[in-house]
Formats: sequence, C-alpha cells, structure tokens
Amino acid sequence: MFDFLKAAVHSPQSIGAIAPSSARLAQMMAQRAVADHPDVILEVGAGDGAITKALLNARRPETTLWICERNPTLGKTLQALLKEETNVQLFIGDITDFPPAWLGRVDVVVSGLPFASFSQNLRDQLLQTFHDLLQPGGHFIAFQYTRLHFKTFRRYFSEHSYSFTFQNLPPAYVFEGVQKEEKHAYHLNRR
Repeated sequence: MFDFLKAAVHSPQSIGAIAPSSARLAQMMAQRAVADHPDVILEVGAGDGAITKALLNARRPETTLWICERNPTLGKTLQALLKEETNVQLFIGDITDFPPAWLGRVDVVVSGLPFASFSQNLRDQLLQTFHDLLQPGGHFIAFQYTRLHFKTFRRYFSEHSYSFTFQNLPPAYVFEGVQKEEKHAYHLNRR
C-alpha cells in the first residue's frame, strides 16, 4: 500500500485512484478473465498487484500471465510478488512498447488503467494496442469509476457485459467486451 500511495503522489494521472483495488473488485476481474480458460492473460496497469494476486489464484497453472506496469516503483513491488511464480512475465514500461512476441497472442486483456485521466488520443492508442495484442475474438476487461468511457470501449469491443461493485474505494464498474473484427483509424505501425 505504501508503494501505491508513493506512486500516486508522484504520478497522479497515471495512477488515477485513491486506493488499491479492493479484494472484491480484484475477484470480479479475475473471475471474468479466467471464465473461458484462456491460454494467455495480459494485465495492464497492474499497480501494486491487487488484481494480479487474484489472477494468480484464479488461473489454471498452464495459463500464462503477462503483466505490464509502467511505474518503476510499482514494478519493483510486482517483481517481489512474482519472484516464485511460474508462467509469468513482467514488462516494466509503456504497453504501447510491448514485446513483439506478444502481438496477436493474448486471449484476455485485463486493464486497471485510468482512462478518465487520459486524452482521447491516448485512449484510442491504448485500445488499438489492446486490439492488436488480442487474438481474434479476444476479451477486454476493464474497471472504471464511471461508465463515461464505455462508449469509447464499444468502438473497439462489442460489449459483452458490465457489472458494478460498491465494495471498492471508490465504487467501480467492470466492462467486458469482445474484440471487434475491423481495425480502426488509429493503427500501430509495429514492424
């Protein structure tokens, strides 16, 4: 929790929360992520690992978990959390600079990113990145504190469901969408 608060003070727009995700929210996200027995789950914006822990507990042992966190302080916290884990890869950096081997190999993207803190251009860039990382028909699962950006999510992902929990500070919505077939105006030129 201390590392989370330290990171939030130094970088409030990239953290976007006043407290780590609750156990209830983490459980909701993890259960949705593992529902279809994915081979590869990517968590983006892992923070201090609240949702990461739930994903580690919910996944099958053969499910690979890729984790991305751009904040180096929180990255160190995650390194300590993951040191004994297998089938896990931690990437400390911006998700738009993802390892090339990840392209098109992800079954589920789990996002803890604060879309409300980002410009529309950055939102589109991130969502297109997720679209590129996902296999056809892949799932995108994100929590937000309002439904304001669900409309943006729906441009990239057909809404599958959403839910809400009061058991988080602040209360949170969970959006789940399925990757749409078409590509969008913003496209990453990765190679």
